[in-house]
Amino acid sequence: MKKAMLFVVALFFSISVNAATLSLSAAGSAGASQSVDLSDNAVVLAGGTVSKAGDWNSAFTLSTDVDTPVVIEWSFNPAITAATLVFGAVGSTVSYAITEDFSFTAVLLTGVDYVLSIVDATSGAVKYDVSVSAVPLPAALFLFAPALLGFLSLRKKSLATA
Repeated sequence: MKKAMLFVVALFFSISVNAATLSLSAAGSAGASQSVDLSDNAVVLAGGTVSKAGDWNSAFTLSTDVDTPVVIEWSFNPAITAATLVFGAVGSTVSYAITEDFSFTAVLLTGVDYVLSIVDATSGAVKYDVSVSAVPLPAALFLFAPALLGFLSLRKKSLATA
């Protein structure tokens, strides 16, 4: 029982290692409403609505306190006709032409503000959501591995004494 409790405690410590905190803020929009639902966490959420047909855009600013890989997901309900997704550090952005939900992975660096926006979007009434989530750090494995090796050595020791 004691070994099981030690295993559970080691597992909890290994899971809670991801310390990256993402910060997301609204940077402006035209033709669309904009809101940030969760602005300071390992997962940040934002969205908005477009109430009439036509061109619109929406921009957010993203930063992190620790260098970390992230997964960025944009979703639209219903699908949009056309848009350009812009992402990157101020002054060095990358553009993607999109017509439906879009997801990609990027690495954020500490101290850099990133632009995350939809520009030149054409659609009817639509609701859009953006989710940015930090990918768990591999450091959790470095905490879990010694605990696992410790349990294996305890097992060998108990087998040797039996």
